[in-house]
Amino acid sequence: MIRLYDDTIIRFLHITLSPYHLITRFFLLPTSYFLLAIFSGCASLHERIPQPHTENGMVVFQYISSSARNVSVAGEFNGWEYKSDQPRAIRLEKNEKNIWTATSKIEPGRYQYKYVIDYQSWILDPANPYTIEDIAGNINSLLIVK
Repeated sequence: MIRLYDDTIIRFLHITLSPYHLITRFFLLPTSYFLLAIFSGCASLHERIPQPHTENGMVVFQYISSSARNVSVAGEFNGWEYKSDQPRAIRLEKNEKNIWTATSKIEPGRYQYKYVIDYQSWILDPANPYTIEDIAGNINSLLIVK
């Protein structure tokens, strides 16, 4: 994490590095002149996982994890089904680099989704910076298929 403050208005630059993505956020707050830099939690970027994208008419989902035993993607495009016995569930397959991948035919539109790890942990897509809040106040990843 890198934090920089400067000027009479704090220009707060927050950068988080992870194996998946780079997030940058700016915040403005009033204060006096000073500079503070804190470095912590930098992980190596050994693999850069792209956000979901279309290849040959199919949407490609990818997630990286060495500890997960099962990874599914659940969203509006498949009725939020994620269990192996559900017909519309999209299960990702793991390769030797611990990258989980699945492809699926999804009609054009805007969809909310999350990854489901080991049938219990629902998480945002760490490779996708786009999110949306549903009517219940939950934050989901946003997929736009053109």
